Amino acid sequence: MAGFGTNYQALPAAVVRAQATPQSGMSQEAIWHCLYDTNSFVSNATTRLTFFDTARGDITLSNMDSAGQLSNDQTLQVHNVCVDLWPAAGVSSAAVATSVGNLNDAQLILLVGRPVWTLNMSSKKYGPYPLTALHGTGGPTGMGWGTFTAIHSLQYARNTDSPGWNYFGKITLLPQSAFNVEIVWTAVQVLTADWRLRFSFFGVLNRKVQ
Repeated sequence: MAGFGTNYQALPAAVVRAQATPQSGMSQEAIWHCLYDTNSFVSNATTRLTFFDTARGDITLSNMDSAGQLSNDQTLQVHNVCVDLWPAAGVSSAAVATSVGNLNDAQLILLVGRPVWTLNMSSKKYGPYPLTALHGTGGPTGMGWGTFTAIHSLQYARNTDSPGWNYFGKITLLPQSAFNVEIVWTAVQVLTADWRLRFSFFGVLNRKVQ
């Protein structure tokens, strides 16, 4: 993710009002936007996931209005490309010192399975590229503790949220033009539990004012 904030300068009031309220009914507004979709990574089964191709019917999983394309009045100039991953339980716990857990699972998903991602737009492909080039959007950072009478293993993990892949607006998702993202692993990965992956595009959304 790029850092918060941007360079700016003071503008005359008339210019600010003109930008906020386009003068023509054909004008568009431009806003910073995040387009996201979520899919499930099933332990010992998943070798390929496709994003943005299905209407999930749940805004906590996807904010696509329709499957596989933007509405006819929208374009998205893509900047940051991110992937988040999380298990059903935030922290894995086991009374065995050598037990694997969330941290090991994340390593399998991001590195051991050698995953690559590809953006498909109409008949054009961008990729494949390593999944590790895509960083997370954020999440809790902390530690946990407790009172243990025997050896115990606690693990939590998330994808790093340091700056990652950025197209800087050079790639544009066009209206009513098919697109999706595919992630492919070399082999199934045996995890301690199923995980979810959320793929996100951050960029400038252009759309009708009304």
